[in-house]
Amino acid sequence: MDIKGKNVLITGCAKRIGRYMALSLAEEGANIVIHYRSSKEEAEKLLEELRKKNIKAVMIKADLEKSDEIRKLAENSLKEMGRIDVLINNASIYYPTPIEKVKEEDLDRFYNVHIKAPFILSQIIGQSMLKNKQGRIINIVDYSPLRPYKNFSPYAVSKGGLLTMTRALAKEFAPHVLVNAVLPGPIIPAEGVEDTQKPLEKTLLKKWGGEKEVYKAVKYLIETDFTTGAFIPVEGGRLIC
Repeated sequence: MDIKGKNVLITGCAKRIGRYMALSLAEEGANIVIHYRSSKEEAEKLLEELRKKNIKAVMIKADLEKSDEIRKLAENSLKEMGRIDVLINNASIYYPTPIEKVKEEDLDRFYNVHIKAPFILSQIIGQSMLKNKQGRIINIVDYSPLRPYKNFSPYAVSKGGLLTMTRALAKEFAPHVLVNAVLPGPIIPAEGVEDTQKPLEKTLLKKWGGEKEVYKAVKYLIETDFTTGAFIPVEGGRLIC
């Protein structure tokens, strides 16, 4: 699939990796739906930047912990753009949850954002893609489902569900819609991290990858016509270290 002229919905793209993907895809000529929840100011700045690139861009607010807002995000994206060619499930939440302190509300939050929201969005938009006989769904997961780390079990478990969803939906939407995942590792430091070197100790390459590395994988998964149900690790060798 050529990127130019395609309509792309990216969840959670007002900041960080999502923002980089939006700007990079716009450079390639894609039209962008910016999804945000609370980062309105950042989303507005991104919208302004995107529109300078002579592409169509809109921003839609939605709380991915609420089913009705997830559905409205999908429906409004289709209404605004006419069709969605690429769905990138990028939105994520991340915070420590030591096993003895995990609450049911933590489980609900991780489930809602990492499993329910991507599923509902994929269900609605994926069926539209099937009618158009063309589409790409890309899930931004994590390497942790394959190598969990301590004190983040609800996060890793929910991302593991997203990994399984990738393969399940690849079968559901074949042959016209390709569904794949990217497994980032140390790309950019998490917000609030003071020791930026510690996360690199257990990687082979001993450096932060940068947002561009995730975008390279996403770009491949949009352009390929023969990869589906696959996972691309972008983690500096963390899985074999």
